[in-house]
Amino acid sequence: MKISVVVIAHNEEKHISRCIESILSQTEKPNEVIVVIHNSNAKTLEIANNYKVTAIPYFTEEYGPIYPRIKGIEQADGDIILCTDGDSLVSNNWIEVMTKTLTNNDNILIGSYVKISGTLFESISNIFNKYLCKTKNGKAVEWIWGASFGFGGKDKNFVLDVFRKIINYSKELKLQKGRIAEDYWLALYMNEKGNIEVTNKTSVTSFAQNESIIDAIKRTNTNHKNGYLIKEFFKKNKTLIQYNYD
Repeated sequence: MKISVVVIAHNEEKHISRCIESILSQTEKPNEVIVVIHNSNAKTLEIANNYKVTAIPYFTEEYGPIYPRIKGIEQADGDIILCTDGDSLVSNNWIEVMTKTLTNNDNILIGSYVKISGTLFESISNIFNKYLCKTKNGKAVEWIWGASFGFGGKDKNFVLDVFRKIINYSKELKLQKGRIAEDYWLALYMNEKGNIEVTNKTSVTSFAQNESIIDAIKRTNTNHKNGYLIKEFFKKNKTLIQYNYD
């Protein structure tokens, strides 16, 4: 069974070394690591090239994680495809637990506990999130985060179809650029297709950008508002994306 890990990075020279090293030092080793360096300075690429990974510089006129995410998934050919971010640090059992959760429980989409390293607001949220995130199916939709999710290679084309189409859906909803919330969109559509699950037996630490507690709260409120708009749109348009890729 081949395991692909897709990492997206934008000016992550501060974190990219630790991110890659955490992936390469797993209890279960990946077969390929694809690092998509999106609209980034040369330093991030230079650091990534020091490791045995496939580093892809990718420049577009569009901003936001969905674009490098699509690029990386297109390049991946694993039986299992796991995704994380360049500003994140994965636990050493991340691949092992994520793989088992996906294959042992008849799931088609999986996620894990994501710990945010940032302000006091995030620190308090982490205490609750670790236990609340352990859930399945409809309740798991809210807990599939871009820093830690995975799916089977057989569903790769379906995942790409969702990502490509929600770019336009998000424009219809006038969501803020860079806040398309592709992880939430994907969880909604995958939940209609089969079983999804989030585990707290492994974790990913995501290093938040420098911001105040007020900024963190505002960002959270924006995410909740966007989530409501997305959910309402999805309820009316579930069949816009067909599940015909098995």
